[in-house]
Amino acid sequence: MQSLREARNVDPYPFFEQRRAQGPVSWDEGMQAWLVVGYDEARFVQLREDLFRHPYAGIAGAADVYGGPRGVLLLQGEQHHSVHNFLLKHFTPMRVAQYRSEFIADLVSRRLDALGGRTNVDLAAEYASVVPSDVIAAMLGLDWRNEELMAQCRVWNNTMFRWTETFGDDDAAYEAARSAAQNLNDVLLPVIRERREHPKDDLISILYHKGDGLLESWGEDDVLAQARVLFFAGTDTTGHFLKNTIYLLVEHPEYQDRLRGNEQAIVDFGEESLRFFAPVQFRIRVATQDVELGGHTIREGDRVHPVNAAANRDPHHYGQPEDFTVDRPNVKDHLAFNVGPRYCVGAALSRGEEIEVVAQLLDRYRNITWDADADPPTNYGYMPRSFSPLNVVVEPIAHRSA
Repeated sequence: MQSLREARNVDPYPFFEQRRAQGPVSWDEGMQAWLVVGYDEARFVQLREDLFRHPYAGIAGAADVYGGPRGVLLLQGEQHHSVHNFLLKHFTPMRVAQYRSEFIADLVSRRLDALGGRTNVDLAAEYASVVPSDVIAAMLGLDWRNEELMAQCRVWNNTMFRWTETFGDDDAAYEAARSAAQNLNDVLLPVIRERREHPKDDLISILYHKGDGLLESWGEDDVLAQARVLFFAGTDTTGHFLKNTIYLLVEHPEYQDRLRGNEQAIVDFGEESLRFFAPVQFRIRVATQDVELGGHTIREGDRVHPVNAAANRDPHHYGQPEDFTVDRPNVKDHLAFNVGPRYCVGAALSRGEEIEVVAQLLDRYRNITWDADADPPTNYGYMPRSFSPLNVVVEPIAHRSA
Protein backbone atom coordinates (compact mmCIF):
# COMPACT_ATOMS: atom_id res chain seq x y z
CA MET A 1 0.00 0.00 0.00
CA GLN A 2 1.71 3.17 -1.22
CA SER A 3 -1.04 5.71 -0.52
CA LEU A 4 -3.89 6.27 1.87
CA ARG A 5 -6.15 6.12 -1.19
CA GLU A 6 -5.53 2.37 -1.30
CA ALA A 7 -6.75 1.80 2.27
CA ARG A 8 -10.45 1.50 1.44
CA ASN A 9 -11.98 -1.64 2.98
CA VAL A 10 -8.63 -3.01 4.18
CA ASP A 11 -6.86 -2.78 7.52
CA PRO A 12 -5.13 0.64 7.39
CA TYR A 13 -3.00 0.33 10.51
CA PRO A 14 0.03 -1.38 8.92
CA PHE A 15 0.11 1.50 6.42
CA PHE A 16 -0.05 4.02 9.25
CA GLU A 17 2.95 2.38 10.89
CA GLN A 18 4.89 2.48 7.62
CA ARG A 19 4.19 6.21 7.47
CA ARG A 20 5.16 6.67 11.10
CA ALA A 21 8.55 5.14 10.30
CA GLN A 22 9.06 8.07 7.91
CA GLY A 23 8.30 10.57 10.67
CA PRO A 24 5.20 12.27 12.07
CA VAL A 25 4.56 14.08 8.76
CA SER A 26 5.09 12.79 5.22
CA TRP A 27 3.92 13.52 1.67
CA ASP A 28 1.39 11.13 0.11
CA GLU A 29 1.68 11.36 -3.67
CA GLY A 30 -1.56 9.50 -4.31
CA MET A 31 -3.51 11.84 -2.01
CA GLN A 32 -1.55 14.90 -3.14
CA ALA A 33 -1.49 15.84 0.51
CA TRP A 34 0.58 15.72 3.69
CA LEU A 35 -0.31 12.92 6.09
CA VAL A 36 0.09 13.80 9.76
CA VAL A 37 0.33 10.63 11.86
CA GLY A 38 2.01 12.00 15.02
CA TYR A 39 -0.26 12.78 17.95
CA ASP A 40 1.28 16.15 18.81
CA GLU A 41 1.39 17.24 15.18
CA ALA A 42 -2.19 16.15 14.40
CA ARG A 43 -3.42 17.92 17.51
CA PHE A 44 -1.55 21.07 16.52
CA VAL A 45 -3.08 21.10 13.02
CA GLN A 46 -6.61 20.88 14.40
CA LEU A 47 -6.07 23.44 17.13
CA ARG A 48 -4.56 26.06 14.80
CA GLU A 49 -7.29 26.89 12.32
CA ASP A 50 -5.46 30.15 11.64
CA LEU A 51 -2.68 28.07 10.06
CA PHE A 52 -4.74 25.14 8.75
CA ARG A 53 -8.18 26.18 7.64
CA HIS A 54 -11.18 23.90 7.36
CA PRO A 55 -11.72 23.91 3.57
CA TYR A 56 -15.21 22.50 3.06
CA ALA A 57 -16.75 25.89 2.34
CA GLY A 58 -14.45 26.19 -0.68
CA ILE A 59 -15.31 22.81 -2.19
CA ALA A 60 -17.64 23.18 -5.16
CA GLY A 61 -21.04 21.73 -4.35
CA ALA A 62 -20.52 21.56 -0.58
CA ALA A 63 -23.35 23.98 0.16
CA ASP A 64 -25.74 21.85 -1.91
CA VAL A 65 -24.74 18.63 -0.15
CA TYR A 66 -24.59 19.97 3.42
CA GLY A 67 -27.82 21.93 3.43
CA GLY A 68 -26.65 25.46 2.70
CA PRO A 69 -23.64 27.79 3.01
CA ARG A 70 -24.45 28.77 6.60
CA GLY A 71 -24.39 25.30 8.16
CA VAL A 72 -21.94 24.97 11.04
CA LEU A 73 -19.75 22.63 8.99
CA LEU A 74 -19.13 25.33 6.34
CA LEU A 75 -19.04 28.48 8.46
CA GLN A 76 -15.72 30.13 9.25
CA GLY A 77 -14.38 32.44 11.95
CA GLU A 78 -16.73 34.21 14.32
CA GLN A 79 -19.85 32.94 12.54
CA HIS A 80 -18.71 29.37 13.05
CA HIS A 81 -17.76 30.09 16.66
CA SER A 82 -21.21 31.53 17.39
CA VAL A 83 -23.24 28.67 15.91
CA HIS A 84 -20.85 25.97 17.17
CA ASN A 85 -21.06 27.21 20.77
CA PHE A 86 -24.85 27.49 20.56
CA LEU A 87 -25.11 23.87 19.46
CA LEU A 88 -22.64 22.67 22.10
CA LYS A 89 -24.90 24.10 24.82
CA HIS A 90 -27.59 21.64 23.76
CA PHE A 91 -25.23 18.65 23.75
CA THR A 92 -23.49 19.00 27.10
CA PRO A 93 -23.01 15.84 29.22
CA MET A 94 -25.74 17.11 31.56
CA ARG A 95 -28.18 17.59 28.70
CA VAL A 96 -27.31 14.18 27.27
CA ALA A 97 -27.99 12.58 30.67
CA GLN A 98 -31.49 14.08 30.46
CA TYR A 99 -31.92 12.82 26.90
CA ARG A 100 -30.91 9.34 28.01
CA SER A 101 -33.63 9.20 30.65
CA GLU A 102 -36.24 10.96 28.51
CA PHE A 103 -35.95 8.96 25.27
CA ILE A 104 -32.59 7.42 24.38
CA ALA A 105 -32.95 4.49 26.79
CA ASP A 106 -36.42 3.73 25.41
CA LEU A 107 -35.22 3.89 21.80
CA VAL A 108 -32.35 1.48 22.53
CA SER A 109 -34.69 -0.87 24.37
CA ARG A 110 -37.10 -0.80 21.44
CA ARG A 111 -34.35 -1.95 19.05
CA LEU A 112 -33.43 -4.83 21.35
CA ASP A 113 -37.10 -5.77 21.70
CA ALA A 114 -37.29 -6.00 17.91
CA LEU A 115 -34.72 -8.81 17.96
CA GLY A 116 -37.33 -10.95 19.67
CA GLY A 117 -36.21 -14.31 20.92
CA ARG A 118 -33.65 -14.87 18.18
CA THR A 119 -30.21 -15.92 19.29
CA ASN A 120 -28.48 -15.36 15.93
CA VAL A 121 -28.46 -11.66 15.04
CA ASP A 122 -26.43 -9.04 13.18
CA LEU A 123 -25.78 -6.38 15.79
CA ALA A 124 -24.49 -3.99 13.11
CA ALA A 125 -27.51 -3.93 10.81
CA GLU A 126 -30.16 -4.50 13.47
CA TYR A 127 -28.79 -2.46 16.36
CA ALA A 128 -25.69 -0.28 16.12
CA SER A 129 -26.51 1.17 12.69
CA VAL A 130 -30.11 2.05 13.49
CA VAL A 131 -30.02 3.45 17.04
CA PRO A 132 -28.24 6.72 16.05
CA SER A 133 -30.78 7.64 13.37
CA ASP A 134 -33.61 6.91 15.83
CA VAL A 135 -32.00 9.18 18.40
CA ILE A 136 -31.19 12.16 16.19
CA ALA A 137 -34.59 11.93 14.48
CA ALA A 138 -36.32 11.99 17.87
CA MET A 139 -34.22 14.98 18.93
CA LEU A 140 -35.04 16.92 15.78
CA GLY A 141 -38.72 16.04 15.93
CA LEU A 142 -38.91 13.71 12.94
CA ASP A 143 -41.07 10.59 12.73
CA TRP A 144 -38.52 8.09 14.04
CA ARG A 145 -41.20 5.37 14.11
CA ASN A 146 -41.34 5.40 10.29
CA GLU A 147 -38.94 2.53 9.57
CA GLU A 148 -38.96 3.06 5.81
CA LEU A 149 -38.15 6.75 6.18
CA MET A 150 -35.36 6.10 8.67
CA ALA A 151 -33.82 3.47 6.37
CA GLN A 152 -33.93 5.91 3.46
CA CYS A 153 -32.34 8.65 5.56
CA ARG A 154 -29.46 6.35 6.49
CA VAL A 155 -28.87 5.54 2.81
CA TRP A 156 -28.95 9.24 1.90
CA ASN A 157 -26.48 10.11 4.66
CA ASN A 158 -24.15 7.34 3.52
CA THR A 159 -24.33 8.62 -0.06
CA MET A 160 -23.32 12.10 1.08
CA PHE A 161 -20.38 10.75 3.07
CA ARG A 162 -19.14 8.88 -0.01
CA TRP A 163 -18.93 12.23 -1.80
CA THR A 164 -17.24 13.84 1.21
CA GLU A 165 -14.45 11.27 0.88
CA THR A 166 -13.69 12.49 -2.66
CA PHE A 167 -13.08 16.09 -1.49
CA GLY A 168 -15.20 17.30 -4.40
CA ASP A 169 -13.19 15.47 -7.09
CA ASP A 170 -15.84 12.98 -8.26
CA ASP A 171 -18.70 14.37 -10.37
CA ALA A 172 -20.78 11.18 -10.23
CA ALA A 173 -20.49 11.02 -6.44
CA TYR A 174 -21.51 14.68 -6.27
CA GLU A 175 -24.66 14.15 -8.33
CA ALA A 176 -25.67 11.22 -6.13
CA ALA A 177 -24.94 13.25 -2.98
CA ARG A 178 -26.87 16.27 -4.25
CA SER A 179 -29.89 14.09 -4.97
CA ALA A 180 -29.66 12.52 -1.52
CA ALA A 181 -29.37 15.98 0.03
CA GLN A 182 -32.50 17.16 -1.73
CA ASN A 183 -34.39 14.15 -0.44
CA LEU A 184 -33.36 15.02 3.11
CA ASN A 185 -34.38 18.64 2.55
CA ASP A 186 -37.81 17.43 1.47
CA VAL A 187 -38.13 15.50 4.73
CA LEU A 188 -36.92 18.29 7.00
CA LEU A 189 -38.45 21.44 5.50
CA PRO A 190 -42.11 20.60 6.25
CA VAL A 191 -41.17 19.95 9.89
CA ILE A 192 -39.17 23.19 10.07
CA ARG A 193 -42.05 25.21 8.66
CA GLU A 194 -44.54 23.60 11.00
CA ARG A 195 -42.33 24.32 14.03
CA ARG A 196 -42.09 27.97 12.99
CA GLU A 197 -45.79 28.35 13.77
CA HIS A 198 -46.19 25.57 16.34
CA PRO A 199 -42.98 24.98 18.30
CA LYS A 200 -42.57 21.80 20.31
CA ASP A 201 -39.97 20.38 22.66
CA ASP A 202 -37.48 19.39 19.98
CA LEU A 203 -34.22 20.63 18.53
CA ILE A 204 -35.72 22.08 15.35
CA SER A 205 -37.98 24.29 17.48
CA ILE A 206 -34.98 25.36 19.57
CA LEU A 207 -32.98 26.17 16.44
CA TYR A 208 -35.82 28.23 15.01
CA HIS A 209 -36.89 30.17 18.06
CA LYS A 210 -33.69 30.41 20.15
CA GLY A 211 -31.19 30.60 17.32
CA ASP A 212 -32.42 33.96 16.12
CA GLY A 213 -29.52 36.41 16.23
CA LEU A 214 -26.76 33.82 15.83
CA LEU A 215 -26.40 34.96 12.23
CA GLU A 216 -27.88 37.97 10.48
CA SER A 217 -31.38 37.33 9.06
CA TRP A 218 -31.66 33.93 10.74
CA GLY A 219 -34.42 31.91 9.09
CA GLU A 220 -35.56 28.53 7.84
CA ASP A 221 -32.54 28.07 5.57
CA ASP A 222 -30.26 28.38 8.59
CA VAL A 223 -32.36 25.97 10.65
CA LEU A 224 -32.32 23.52 7.74
CA ALA A 225 -28.54 23.82 7.39
CA GLN A 226 -27.88 23.06 11.09
CA ALA A 227 -30.45 20.25 11.14
CA ARG A 228 -28.84 18.72 8.07
CA VAL A 229 -25.36 18.77 9.62
CA LEU A 230 -26.64 17.29 12.88
CA PHE A 231 -28.57 14.55 11.12
CA PHE A 232 -25.60 13.78 8.87
CA ALA A 233 -22.98 13.60 11.61
CA GLY A 234 -25.25 12.24 14.33
CA THR A 235 -26.34 9.28 12.24
CA ASP A 236 -23.33 8.07 10.29
CA THR A 237 -20.33 8.64 12.53
CA THR A 238 -22.04 7.51 15.74
CA GLY A 239 -23.08 4.33 13.97
CA HIS A 240 -19.42 3.61 13.18
CA PHE A 241 -18.48 4.24 16.81
CA LEU A 242 -21.13 1.85 18.10
CA LYS A 243 -20.23 -0.89 15.62
CA ASN A 244 -16.55 -0.70 16.55
CA THR A 245 -17.40 -0.83 20.24
CA ILE A 246 -19.62 -3.89 19.87
CA TYR A 247 -16.95 -5.55 17.72
CA LEU A 248 -14.41 -5.07 20.52
CA LEU A 249 -16.91 -6.29 23.11
CA VAL A 250 -17.31 -9.58 21.22
CA GLU A 251 -13.64 -9.83 20.26
CA HIS A 252 -12.66 -9.37 23.93
CA PRO A 253 -15.31 -11.42 25.79
CA GLU A 254 -13.35 -11.09 29.05
CA TYR A 255 -14.81 -7.59 29.34
CA GLN A 256 -18.45 -8.61 29.17
CA ASP A 257 -18.82 -9.58 32.85
CA ARG A 258 -16.57 -6.72 33.89
CA LEU A 259 -18.75 -4.12 32.16
CA ARG A 260 -22.15 -5.56 33.08
CA GLY A 261 -23.82 -3.20 35.55
CA ASN A 262 -20.74 -0.94 35.74
CA GLU A 263 -21.39 2.33 33.92
CA GLN A 264 -17.94 3.80 34.53
CA ALA A 265 -16.34 0.69 33.02
CA ILE A 266 -18.65 1.06 30.00
CA VAL A 267 -17.57 4.69 29.66
CA ASP A 268 -13.89 3.71 29.77
CA PHE A 269 -14.49 0.90 27.27
CA GLY A 270 -16.09 3.37 24.86
CA GLU A 271 -13.19 5.81 25.17
CA GLU A 272 -10.64 3.09 24.45
CA SER A 273 -12.74 2.01 21.48
CA LEU A 274 -12.58 5.57 20.15
CA ARG A 275 -8.81 5.61 20.53
CA PHE A 276 -8.24 2.14 19.13
CA PHE A 277 -10.60 2.39 16.13
CA ALA A 278 -11.31 6.04 15.36
CA PRO A 279 -14.73 6.15 13.63
CA VAL A 280 -13.51 8.96 11.36
CA GLN A 281 -9.98 8.05 10.38
CA PHE A 282 -8.70 11.37 9.06
CA ARG A 283 -9.68 15.00 8.52
CA ILE A 284 -8.90 17.56 5.84
CA ARG A 285 -7.24 20.94 6.25
CA VAL A 286 -5.43 23.41 3.94
CA ALA A 287 -2.39 25.45 4.97
CA THR A 288 -3.07 29.19 5.05
CA GLN A 289 0.66 30.05 4.91
CA ASP A 290 4.02 28.29 4.85
CA VAL A 291 4.33 26.24 8.06
CA GLU A 292 7.14 24.12 9.50
CA LEU A 293 5.70 20.87 10.84
CA GLY A 294 7.33 17.58 11.65
CA GLY A 295 10.57 18.48 9.91
CA HIS A 296 8.90 19.59 6.66
CA THR A 297 7.86 22.90 5.14
CA ILE A 298 4.19 22.78 4.29
CA ARG A 299 3.45 25.39 1.66
CA GLU A 300 0.49 27.74 1.61
CA GLY A 301 -2.39 25.99 -0.17
CA ASP A 302 -1.13 22.46 0.50
CA ARG A 303 -3.74 19.93 1.60
CA VAL A 304 -3.05 18.42 5.02
CA HIS A 305 -4.69 15.34 6.52
CA PRO A 306 -4.40 14.91 10.27
CA VAL A 307 -4.82 11.14 10.52
CA ASN A 308 -6.44 10.84 13.91
CA ALA A 309 -6.63 7.04 13.71
CA ALA A 310 -2.83 6.90 13.42
CA ALA A 311 -2.23 9.66 15.96
CA ASN A 312 -4.32 7.73 18.48
CA ARG A 313 -1.73 4.93 18.33
CA ASP A 314 1.39 7.09 18.44
CA PRO A 315 3.91 5.28 20.69
CA HIS A 316 5.45 8.62 21.60
CA HIS A 317 2.17 9.48 23.35
CA TYR A 318 0.71 6.14 24.47
CA GLY A 319 2.26 3.17 26.20
CA GLN A 320 1.69 -0.05 24.23
CA PRO A 321 -0.68 1.69 21.78
CA GLU A 322 -1.44 -1.53 19.86
CA ASP A 323 -3.00 -3.11 22.97
CA PHE A 324 -6.69 -2.64 23.68
CA THR A 325 -7.16 -1.98 27.40
CA VAL A 326 -9.64 0.07 29.40
CA ASP A 327 -7.13 0.65 32.20
CA ARG A 328 -5.30 3.54 30.53
CA PRO A 329 -4.93 6.77 32.48
CA ASN A 330 -6.71 9.77 30.97
CA VAL A 331 -8.96 7.61 28.79
CA LYS A 332 -10.37 10.65 26.97
CA ASP A 333 -6.92 11.68 25.79
CA HIS A 334 -7.53 10.86 22.13
CA LEU A 335 -8.40 12.75 18.94
CA ALA A 336 -11.45 10.76 17.79
CA PHE A 337 -13.75 13.78 18.20
CA ASN A 338 -11.17 16.36 17.04
CA VAL A 339 -9.85 19.15 19.23
CA GLY A 340 -10.08 22.91 19.02
CA PRO A 341 -12.67 24.96 17.12
CA ARG A 342 -14.00 21.95 15.19
CA TYR A 343 -14.52 19.71 18.21
CA CYS A 344 -17.47 17.44 17.47
CA VAL A 345 -20.74 19.04 18.61
CA GLY A 346 -22.33 15.65 19.21
CA ALA A 347 -19.46 14.02 21.14
CA ALA A 348 -21.38 13.83 24.40
CA LEU A 349 -24.44 12.48 22.60
CA SER A 350 -22.39 9.73 20.95
CA ARG A 351 -20.92 8.82 24.31
CA GLY A 352 -24.38 8.71 25.88
CA GLU A 353 -25.62 6.39 23.17
CA GLU A 354 -22.63 4.09 23.66
CA ILE A 355 -23.43 3.76 27.36
CA GLU A 356 -27.04 2.79 26.70
CA VAL A 357 -26.22 0.50 23.78
CA VAL A 358 -23.60 -1.48 25.71
CA ALA A 359 -25.37 -1.44 29.08
CA GLN A 360 -28.68 -2.70 27.72
CA LEU A 361 -27.01 -5.30 25.52
CA LEU A 362 -25.16 -6.77 28.51
CA ASP A 363 -28.29 -6.53 30.67
CA ARG A 364 -30.14 -8.80 28.23
CA TYR A 365 -27.43 -11.24 27.18
CA ARG A 366 -25.03 -13.23 29.33
CA ASN A 367 -22.65 -14.22 26.54
CA ILE A 368 -22.19 -12.65 23.09
CA THR A 369 -19.97 -14.65 20.75
CA TRP A 370 -19.21 -14.70 17.03
CA ASP A 371 -21.53 -16.78 14.86
CA ALA A 372 -19.12 -19.22 13.22
CA ASP A 373 -21.70 -20.10 10.56
CA ALA A 374 -22.25 -16.52 9.33
CA ASP A 375 -20.10 -13.95 7.54
CA PRO A 376 -17.29 -12.64 9.76
CA PRO A 377 -16.80 -8.93 10.51
CA THR A 378 -14.77 -6.83 8.09
CA ASN A 379 -13.06 -3.51 8.79
CA TYR A 380 -15.06 -1.67 6.17
CA GLY A 381 -14.78 1.92 4.98
CA TYR A 382 -12.27 4.64 4.22
CA MET A 383 -12.66 8.05 5.85
CA PRO A 384 -15.34 6.78 8.25
CA ARG A 385 -14.68 3.16 9.13
CA SER A 386 -16.17 0.37 11.23
CA PHE A 387 -16.71 -3.36 11.42
CA SER A 388 -19.65 -5.07 9.78
CA PRO A 389 -21.48 -7.37 9.76
CA LEU A 390 -21.53 -8.21 13.44
CA ASN A 391 -23.09 -11.68 13.25
CA VAL A 392 -23.26 -13.03 16.78
CA VAL A 393 -24.87 -15.70 18.92
CA VAL A 394 -26.43 -14.33 22.10
CA GLU A 395 -27.37 -16.14 25.29
CA PRO A 396 -30.29 -14.38 27.02
CA ILE A 397 -30.15 -13.76 30.74
CA ALA A 398 -32.96 -15.66 32.43
CA HIS A 399 -34.24 -12.76 34.55
CA ARG A 400 -35.26 -10.84 31.40
CA SER A 401 -38.20 -13.19 30.92
CA ALA A 402 -39.19 -13.36 34.59
